[in-house]
Amino acid sequence: MKILWTYGSKGAVISGAVSAVGTALVAMLGGWDQPLKALLLFMLMDFALGVLAAAKRGELDSKVSFWGGINKLLLLCFVAVGVVLDGILPLEDPYCRTAVIFFYVGREGLSMVENYGKLGGVMPEFLRSLLAQLKENNNERSKN
Repeated sequence: MKILWTYGSKGAVISGAVSAVGTALVAMLGGWDQPLKALLLFMLMDFALGVLAAAKRGELDSKVSFWGGINKLLLLCFVAVGVVLDGILPLEDPYCRTAVIFFYVGREGLSMVENYGKLGGVMPEFLRSLLAQLKENNNERSKN
């Protein structure tokens, strides 16, 4: 079997560093569980569908994509804040972290559906009008 790529002489150091960083990130986010996996999947799907929708419309912009990625990283920072709040509040279960994750899973889900619609995907009319109302409300709030 031909080896296509190796770490070279520093393989153990690189593997160890990647493992340490991954472990620290997962610990900051409260552990590797189903809610976190769902959030990460929804974030990835939303980002991918957003890029595809922008490409289809001829509106692909690296600056917009960059800030979309920054937004996803900040979202994970809010999950970390929820972990910290759970640590200082006298609660037995991670209520704050879970609430933050569920909120953002819902938000990412709505964004995924909206991007799917921009790609020309079939959506029920009630969902299309609901998304239009949410967008209108958001535009009104941003004006104020």
